Amino acid sequence: MINMYYLTSCIIISIICKNVNSQYIYETDMNFRVDPGSRTCFFEHGKVGQMMEVHYEVLDGQHGDLDISFDILDPNGVKLLSDYKRSQNTFIMELEHEGEYVFCLDNSYSIMNSKLVFVDVLMENKDMEEESTVVGEGEELEEIIQWMGVDEAGVTYYVDVSNITETLMRILKSVGHARHQLYRYGAMKSRDSYIAFEDTFIVDMWSSFQITFMFIVGMLQVYMIKKLFKNPCYVNKH
Repeated sequence: MINMYYLTSCIIISIICKNVNSQYIYETDMNFRVDPGSRTCFFEHGKVGQMMEVHYEVLDGQHGDLDISFDILDPNGVKLLSDYKRSQNTFIMELEHEGEYVFCLDNSYSIMNSKLVFVDVLMENKDMEEESTVVGEGEELEEIIQWMGVDEAGVTYYVDVSNITETLMRILKSVGHARHQLYRYGAMKSRDSYIAFEDTFIVDMWSSFQITFMFIVGMLQVYMIKKLFKNPCYVNKH
C-alpha cells in the first residue's frame, strides 16, 4: 500500500511539474536606470492570443522631472503604443503576433538627469485550461490517473488528478496576481521614498542657503561697525 501511495504521489508531482513548466502566466519586473540623452530597450517573447499587461513608473529623476518616453514595438517593428514624457501608465492588449516584443525607455530629451524606471510586464493566456488534444484514428485515449484514498469510515474514494492540477493551477494564478500587485505596491513605496528624499533635499538646501546668508550678513555688520570705530574722523570728534 505504501508503494502504491508513493508511486501515485510521484505521478501527481510529475504532472503538476509538467503543468507548472508550461505556465499560463509569465511576469517580468525590472528597474532600469536610464542615463540622460540615452535610450534603453529590452525584449519579451509573446504568443498569439496572450493578454499582455505593461505597467511602468518613474521612481527617481535625480532632482529633475519624473517623466520618461515609453514605446512598445511588435515583432515586425510596428509601433503599438507610444508615450511621451509621462510619469506612469498601464497598457493592456491582446497579442496578434508571436515573437520578440520590444519595450524602449527613451530619456534622450534630458541633458543632466537620469531616470530610475520600474517596468512590469505580465503575459497571460486567455484560456487558463489546457487545450484538448485531438485523437486521430488508431490512437488510444490517455488513461485518466486517479488518486486513491480512504476516508474515516474506511470507504475507498478516488479523485481525478486532473481536478487536483486544475485547482493548483488556479491557486498558482491567484498567487501570481497577488505577487504582481505586491511588486507594484513596492514600486509605489520606492517612488514615495524618492519623492520624500527629494523634498527633504530641497528643504535642506534652502535652509543651508538661509543660514549661510545670515552668517554673511552678520559678519558684514560686524566688519562695518569695527570699521566705523576705527575711522579717525569719528575718534577726533569724541
